Amino acid sequence: MEGIRSARIEAALTRAVDNGDVVDLFDLLGRSSGLPGPRPNVELGDAVAAALAIRKKGADATVRALAQSESEYHALCGALALGARWAAGIDAVASADTLQGLAEDGRRHVRGAVVRVVRRYIERHGSAGLAELSAWTDGYLQAHAVLEALADRTVLAALPEAEPVLARLDEAFLLADRSPRAAERSEGLRTLRRDLPRQITVFAGRFSEVVTWLSARTASKRPESRDVVEATIHALRKGATAHSETDRLAASLSASAPAPRDPSRIVHGTRNRSKGRR
Repeated sequence: MEGIRSARIEAALTRAVDNGDVVDLFDLLGRSSGLPGPRPNVELGDAVAAALAIRKKGADATVRALAQSESEYHALCGALALGARWAAGIDAVASADTLQGLAEDGRRHVRGAVVRVVRRYIERHGSAGLAELSAWTDGYLQAHAVLEALADRTVLAALPEAEPVLARLDEAFLLADRSPRAAERSEGLRTLRRDLPRQITVFAGRFSEVVTWLSARTASKRPESRDVVEATIHALRKGATAHSETDRLAASLSASAPAPRDPSRIVHGTRNRSKGRR
């Protein structure tokens, strides 16, 4: 990461850490945030995060103020700072716990920052770091953040084996498959299911074992889980997976479909009695 290029921001950050005065820092960050807009100034956020990580425990209050801010950009910087501390082993447990909370934040760019730091954690700690992330797969948006961080070809290329990837994927799939009906309208569950097909397709491009894992999921009973499997098969068919393989998966999914209702109990010709009523 590059350092902070602005002397004013660097000085304001020093005052915030040394004296607890975050007013100037927050003002300057807000002016350089790039928000509102399609893309926040993540490069500045990374530089601020690195500067705060260097100050270790002395920056606790400043990092906390950023992460708890109502400003989307300040909270984004807080997430990046927590990620830098987490990766460096500075108050790692508390940093990871706070990041899990930010994974559920209603602001899209804050959640994106969480994915960014989870990806960096995996890049830095490899399979061992990925194993630690099993603590994240008991929440819909947290599990989504882990899978989204993994769905990167550079990250996957650095992982030597499929097992930890499959473990996190299986946990996330089961979380959605066993979710209570009351959760059906939650944004977290919908987000997790929506992006699973794309993420699984990326994983399959690195590890052939993912297709074997998906084959076992074709026997899923829950309709929403079967929809995820079907969408994944379609996504794989559009990618580099052999059509013979996707045809086999589709046939397996079709063969496990629930039997239709007893035809003798279907009442034909029933008209819509509410039609035409006012």
